[in-house]
Amino acid sequence: MRVYIPATVDDLPRCADGLWEPPLAYAATDLLLEIVDSDDLDEVAEVARDVAALASVVESGSPLRVVVVAELTRAECDAAPDLHPAAVRVSGRIPAAAIACAFVDERAAAEDVKAAVAGDEGALERLEERDLLWFDASELSHLPLG
Repeated sequence: MRVYIPATVDDLPRCADGLWEPPLAYAATDLLLEIVDSDDLDEVAEVARDVAALASVVESGSPLRVVVVAELTRAECDAAPDLHPAAVRVSGRIPAAAIACAFVDERAAAEDVKAAVAGDEGALERLEERDLLWFDASELSHLPLG
């Protein structure tokens, strides 16, 4: 099961080392598939990724939107529809080998992230229009984001 895990900039080196233990992720769950008006699984997965991206800044406090993508078994994930239709609880550490990639905002998005978290709807719209940058798992331990 492909999961989209909200993360912070500081989490990236830890997840690359297999020492990261996030409690929650988002995925194209059966409930999300029922709710989203699309038969395209990639579009539904993008919805899950975007929810994780927003959670990374709102709930985790990251200065940039950060989403780590991992391949986990269904046994490692429990649906958490009480939290969100796409939410899954993750048990244990995420093995480095399970990390596929990460999506991260470019540094220039930091001001919009800060404003969006403070409630600025215009900043939130600008963030939604921004593409997240894709990074391979091998790059996560040395991204120049500081």
